[in-house]
Amino acid sequence: MEVQKTAERGVPAKIADELRSLIARGTLAPGTRLGQTELASQFDASRVPVREALKLLSSEGIIEHDPNRGFFVTRLSRDEAEQLFTLRHLVEDELMRTIEWPDDALLAELEERAARLEAMLDSGDRSNWWIEHRTFHTMIFNLSPKKTIMREAMRLWALTDRFRALLPLPRRASEERNVVNKHSLLEALRERNREKLITARRSRREAFEALLLETLDARGL
Repeated sequence: MEVQKTAERGVPAKIADELRSLIARGTLAPGTRLGQTELASQFDASRVPVREALKLLSSEGIIEHDPNRGFFVTRLSRDEAEQLFTLRHLVEDELMRTIEWPDDALLAELEERAARLEAMLDSGDRSNWWIEHRTFHTMIFNLSPKKTIMREAMRLWALTDRFRALLPLPRRASEERNVVNKHSLLEALRERNREKLITARRSRREAFEALLLETLDARGL
């Protein structure tokens, strides 16, 4: 019975994770209404965990709740993107200052995952790339003992990841492909060079931010 209750408590989190993924991949576009009955059917769950998942995403800012109309995927704006990246720069720089260096086994796993990410880009596998990309960085963020800062970094990550669907998946060598390349990050981890690590993470964020803001401007958002 206790195992069943624990599993039930985990259902809203699982639904929330899947909705985050669908929003980040662009499957659920900004402004889309999220009907509780339809989602309950989609996830083979009752409306209770669905509503809890929607409340969680609403608290994160990923979706909006109108008491009279329901839940909707939050619309995107340039101003929001700029503010989110300002916060990400501050939080993630601090997080990189506190990480503990990975051992050889973890470093090898990160290198394998980076290679898989490159292969997914080559094949245009956007869905699995998004999941693996998030997992890769979560593993690095988890190297920090400062878990409150780590959780805030992941919250901000989720909010900016909603914008990623606006950008094409870079399948070939290009400026956009360099933005998601992990070589400099892994090199800094191997060398245990903290300043290099902070610089590598910040340069990738800034490049992603520049591409995104340019796209938002072009779309009049």
